[in-house]
Amino acid sequence: MNLKKEELSFIFNSLPNAVLFESSDHIIQYVNQPFCTLFGIDAPSEILIGANCKDSAVDSADYFMEPSLFLSRIESIYANGEQVLNEVIQFKSGDTLLRDYIPYKKDEKIIGHLWLYKKTTQENNILSVANSQKHFYEDLMNNIPADIAIFDPSHRYLFVNKLAISNAELRKWIIGKDDYEYCKRANRSTEGAENRRALFNKCIDTKTTVEFEEQNIDGSGKIIYNLRRFSPVIGMQGKVEYVIGYGINVSTIKEGERKLQEHFNELKSMFNNIDQLVITLDMNGAVNFVNSQWLNITGLDQDMLGESSLFQLIESGLENFRKTLFTVFSGYHLPPSTEKQIVITDKNGQLRTMRYYMARFNHVRERGQIVAVFFTDITDQLKAQKDLLETAMRERNLSEMKTNFMSMVSHELRTPLSVILSSAEILEMVYSKLTPEMAEKGAVYINRIVGQVDKMTQLMNDFLFISKIESGKIKPQLELLDIQLMLHEIKEESYNPWTDGRILQVITKGAPRLVKFDKTMLRHILSNLLSNAFKYSSNSTQDPIIRVSFTDQYWFVTVADAGIGIEEEDLSRLGEPFVRGGNVGEIEGTGLGLMTIKFFVDHHSGFLRVRSKRNKGTLVSIRFPFDSNKILK
Repeated sequence: MNLKKEELSFIFNSLPNAVLFESSDHIIQYVNQPFCTLFGIDAPSEILIGANCKDSAVDSADYFMEPSLFLSRIESIYANGEQVLNEVIQFKSGDTLLRDYIPYKKDEKIIGHLWLYKKTTQENNILSVANSQKHFYEDLMNNIPADIAIFDPSHRYLFVNKLAISNAELRKWIIGKDDYEYCKRANRSTEGAENRRALFNKCIDTKTTVEFEEQNIDGSGKIIYNLRRFSPVIGMQGKVEYVIGYGINVSTIKEGERKLQEHFNELKSMFNNIDQLVITLDMNGAVNFVNSQWLNITGLDQDMLGESSLFQLIESGLENFRKTLFTVFSGYHLPPSTEKQIVITDKNGQLRTMRYYMARFNHVRERGQIVAVFFTDITDQLKAQKDLLETAMRERNLSEMKTNFMSMVSHELRTPLSVILSSAEILEMVYSKLTPEMAEKGAVYINRIVGQVDKMTQLMNDFLFISKIESGKIKPQLELLDIQLMLHEIKEESYNPWTDGRILQVITKGAPRLVKFDKTMLRHILSNLLSNAFKYSSNSTQDPIIRVSFTDQYWFVTVADAGIGIEEEDLSRLGEPFVRGGNVGEIEGTGLGLMTIKFFVDHHSGFLRVRSKRNKGTLVSIRFPFDSNKILK
């Protein structure tokens, strides 16, 4: 039959125990009158219906012996959602009650909470206090952030907390079972159970804590690392009564260790692949690390090195090395540029010069201070510097010898050339007194002599000039020059007309400006370019052209002719001394003109370019900046 509300109220009010029922959201749905009587509430029970049970618990907590413990226990019971029987609660007045809790579930979901309270007898009080203490310690262990299990000496479970086994049914089932039975239930290999059993027996036999690490796979397939311990609880008679097993998830720590190891391997690989030799020493002189370059040079690994054996390698600079090492260990930081040298013996018995730098690292684990020494092998560098210096000295000596030789030859040749020229002038005077026919005939020979003397004199001047260039004795003397005026003078002197009747064509583009240049060098450049243009185009009737152009930043000189041109294979060698084109034939020249032009152009930050085709002519272009300090690329 279906009981009415009044009938249910009569039944619950007639019970000797206090009853309270609340919904899942903690709203009081029913409370009987014995509840009000038991807790000293002087009001009908209906007045409590609809109140929030949690708020009521907070309001009444001060009536109990330990208010905070009273409230935290209620929250723990809510969270566990499991039945609690005969739990003791104690008032500040000294009175005690027994409390039962029964969760009301539907489809495994809690939809209500039933609380029963009753007075205690002396026997029940003793049992209830013990039971309450049990609940307290179980709550405590369930909230410790580690998985905890308690075993009897035969390795059977007596208690497992929630972190170890989250499933309540499985946690209840495993009590009294061992790991083999758990593996059978979970259809797993017993290998893990066998390893645990061996470690458990070691804990029992040695009566000491045993530590080990386990790997497990979680539901997502990720490896979980757990650090576990078996710790024995020794009884009064010295026997192991219980074993506490607990574990901590150290996956994050293991991942950090893995990344740290990867970082260490990267650093080690970096040190092994640099050109420098690297070693580290502690304050006892022990070598903690050597890189591969050190092994390649000395043949000594870390285990073969100590303070004495390291110092025995040093053939020169040992005292300074010791002082520097002591200084760095004392806490002085060497500036990065502070590098000194030692000489060591390599694995082949050869002496090698090393430049070194030291740096200190504080408190590296148990070793304390560590000093790293970075060695750079400069043996080949010093040898190259020595060879380069010797080569430079030889070149300098040869250059001085050549300059002295050219000066001597020039001086020695000038006197006989002067005598020949004087003799030719005397012969010219003698022939002038003879018959016109004889005078004309003698003039031919005299002109030949004078012409060859002029050529010899010009050749000696070129030789002397080249020697001055090579010895660096020529320095530009800059001044503002009118290049158009200079071209006019050169044209009137030699090319208006030239010996074959051709006339130099001068073209100007842009607004003319004064240029900063060495006057002698500029005249030499223009004269030499124009001489080549006329000389190497004597087979053509076209007039050579010189064009001077002015822009905001640069000024240009371009000389073009329609002569024999330059062979393609000869273009790359232009500017080398005494080098002439393979197609010049009988045309006179020394091969020094373009070399001096290039020298003068470079000294004025200019850029020279030559374009030519055989039998089509040659075009020489030179660009100069108006700012003489600008270096052109």
